[in-house]
Amino acid sequence: MTMSRSRNPDAAEKMKTPAHQESEKRKRILVVEDDPLSLALLKQLLKVHGYEILETPEGLDAIDIAHDEQPDLILMDIGLSDISGLDVTRLLKQDDQTKTIPIIAVTALATPEEEKKGLESGCDAYVAKPITLDNLLRTIESFLSPFPFAVGSPIVNRTLQVSEGG
Repeated sequence: MTMSRSRNPDAAEKMKTPAHQESEKRKRILVVEDDPLSLALLKQLLKVHGYEILETPEGLDAIDIAHDEQPDLILMDIGLSDISGLDVTRLLKQDDQTKTIPIIAVTALATPEEEKKGLESGCDAYVAKPITLDNLLRTIESFLSPFPFAVGSPIVNRTLQVSEGG
């Protein structure tokens, strides 16, 4: 029996469904965090879980990066040094180019009032510091994955000690 090779090297790629192509693409997350240690920890965690990371410590830069790079998701610290993360979120959600990008507030401002303000400003979810790894990853995956995060994961209830500065 003779097996023939395709004369078109792209044939295998063309046979893949959009779901297959999407699953092979690394999801890009923009991390907006002004605390260097928190930023480093979030970057490390997300890279280990296969995400491509864009980063900035400044809210105004986040707007430009979101426009230029179109990340799949944004993790937004609320207590930024240059502008409130809530204001950045409002601006992103009012812009046709960025309004569909999910934004998860990541902040030490964990009162019910602050959470309500975050959601009203346009944040799609709210994660309080110190971050529980399982909660953060489940929240991210709820926006990025066509499949739910595995229940019973070995990372359940580990806490990432991200600075509570904002």
